[in-house]
Amino acid sequence: MQDNKMNSRMKKILLRICAEDKYVTISAIAKELGVSAKTILRELQEVEDWLISKGCSLSKKTGAGIKVNGSHDRKTMILEILKGEKEESLYSPKERQIVIVSELLQNQESVKLYNFTKILKVTEGTISNDLDKVEQWFKKQGITLVRKPGLGVYIEGPETNIRKAMVHFIYENIEEDQLLGVIRNSLVKSTNQATDIETKTRRRLLNLIDKEVIHKLESSIHEAEEKMEHKLADSAYVGLIVHLALAVQRIRKNEEITIDQEFLQELKRYPEYLVATDMVASIAKNFGINIPESEIGYITMHIRGSKNRNDYIKDSSKVVGNFELVKISKEIIKIAERETGRLLVQNENLLVGLVNHLGPAISRLKMNLDIRNPFLEEIKKFYPELVAISRKCAVVVEKQLNIIMPDSEIAYIAMHLGAAIETGKRLPKPVYRCAIACSTGMGTSRLLATKIEKEYDNIQIVEIISTIHIEETRLREKKIDFIISTVSIDYCSIPVVTVNPLLFEEDKNRINSQMKLLINKVEYYPSKNVDGIRFEDKLHVLQQYAAAILEILEHFFLIKDYESKTIEEMIQGVSSLLGTNDEMVSQLAAALQDREEKGGTFITGHGFVLLHCRTEAVKKLHFGVVQNAKQIYAMNGKGQKEEVTLGIIMIAPEKSSEHAIETISHLSKMLVERPDFIRLLQEGAEKDAVREVSNVLEEFYWMKNKNLMGV
Repeated sequence: MQDNKMNSRMKKILLRICAEDKYVTISAIAKELGVSAKTILRELQEVEDWLISKGCSLSKKTGAGIKVNGSHDRKTMILEILKGEKEESLYSPKERQIVIVSELLQNQESVKLYNFTKILKVTEGTISNDLDKVEQWFKKQGITLVRKPGLGVYIEGPETNIRKAMVHFIYENIEEDQLLGVIRNSLVKSTNQATDIETKTRRRLLNLIDKEVIHKLESSIHEAEEKMEHKLADSAYVGLIVHLALAVQRIRKNEEITIDQEFLQELKRYPEYLVATDMVASIAKNFGINIPESEIGYITMHIRGSKNRNDYIKDSSKVVGNFELVKISKEIIKIAERETGRLLVQNENLLVGLVNHLGPAISRLKMNLDIRNPFLEEIKKFYPELVAISRKCAVVVEKQLNIIMPDSEIAYIAMHLGAAIETGKRLPKPVYRCAIACSTGMGTSRLLATKIEKEYDNIQIVEIISTIHIEETRLREKKIDFIISTVSIDYCSIPVVTVNPLLFEEDKNRINSQMKLLINKVEYYPSKNVDGIRFEDKLHVLQQYAAAILEILEHFFLIKDYESKTIEEMIQGVSSLLGTNDEMVSQLAAALQDREEKGGTFITGHGFVLLHCRTEAVKKLHFGVVQNAKQIYAMNGKGQKEEVTLGIIMIAPEKSSEHAIETISHLSKMLVERPDFIRLLQEGAEKDAVREVSNVLEEFYWMKNKNLMGV
């Protein structure tokens, strides 16, 4: 953008934000400049481009506003530039397009491009580019823009679409309070800060609705309000006035609207049809025009769609009954509660607000009447997360009533929810009691437990079990909700989710799906365990941990394997090393091979295979490392070939205590949590590896000591 093309509004925005070091809200700027927030938002792209050209940038923060990013010296320099900046009264591209659309909607005949160049003080080439944008807008309204060289431009389309386009156009560019000012004969001509160009543009827009027509219509509407025994809400009043004013002006030009006759007969059943009939008779008399029956139908639709809260509750001929509305509203609140984690179900004000809002809204949607939300753009821009939640909530209405919820209505739901969420207490998460399983109850299950604890704050790992010894009765006594296993489990009545020990995204999805299935069956307020362990028992537990640590350190081994070309050969080599006789070697190999065949022993992305088992072939805990000299490959958890650089061996007696299994499993957990630990085992000598294993187990012991003794 060239500096000499800056309009005065853009200059005022820049002066305002460059003078601040903190964020300034869009609404504050709009209020100071005497324009709408929507107008400010339209200028921001050019403001940002200009700042970038001067070595700064524009920061936008949801809920806070905008501010200039740049040094103090840079902003001071920009303020000096702005003070000397030429300020021209130019129409912005958006303002030019508003003028063009306004002229085309008012004229039945073609308008020459010369007329636009004269009004807007730009070239025909610029007008042609503006017409491209205008053409797209008309297309969305179901209207064709006809461009004939030498003759000019004009629009073609059904009368219904032209009227809807007029209404859309007015609401897109004029705030509802400004329209209300026009209607109540208190048009704010222009604040001191508003530019002449903006005032001219707004007045062209308002030319679509004749002020004299509006004043004559008011008496007819007041009579109707008396017959209905209720006052229309401001938004409904504005909507009806705009509709009637456009209708009168179009009828005067012999442009009549049509309506489906079957639908018209249905409208005649409502009491509002009689009110509309009287209103049309009054308007016809005041303006000396003949108003067709179809107009009565459209006025009926407007009146029915304008019911306010209390009137809607009293109405016995509603499109949707109160019971169904309450049911829909409760479902919306449940979804919002689940999505936000805020306690909303008990919020009576939210329920009443939604019921009262949805009734008239659904009526309007059923009758194909537009729903307008003056805050739509601001809500979408500054509260995108809330809009996303509301969109999920809106699906309830769409499915049950077979209607499409427009963005304006979704934004209204967001407004209702937003107020409740702001004051709602945080909802306690449902806590799922789980058992983690693998074929041995050690090794990969401990890796998985670590991942689960980090990923989920609402999964309580009650126990780590072996798939070989699943005691369902005991698990049910412990109130296990479901089992997360590294291997498949057959014939188990407790739900089982099978995952990779490294917990990939697809594994999380499976766990999340299982939790959703159990959402209404788990406790939200889990009782904390009371520490009632006697001092003597605590000492016995610590003794078991200490004994397990001593066994691991006593039987630790690290070997360099120069022979093995496969995992099976590695298993055979380790079995031969630990076995004292042929039978023991055979038992060890069979146990390790059996666990390997069940899958999940290769740890994807870490380059090691975790060979582990529980067997009667050994009487003590064994932990060891096999460094591969030759290349060995295995299929990882993603179904791809990956090199195995290391074998981690963990073997426990069949009848090991719970504390012994927990101790040796802690080492496998640290292999994933501490990259330096696995790196030392891959590259270091045996004495270095022993020292590191000893350090890890020492930390584990003191952690257990602190947990038990509190010191």
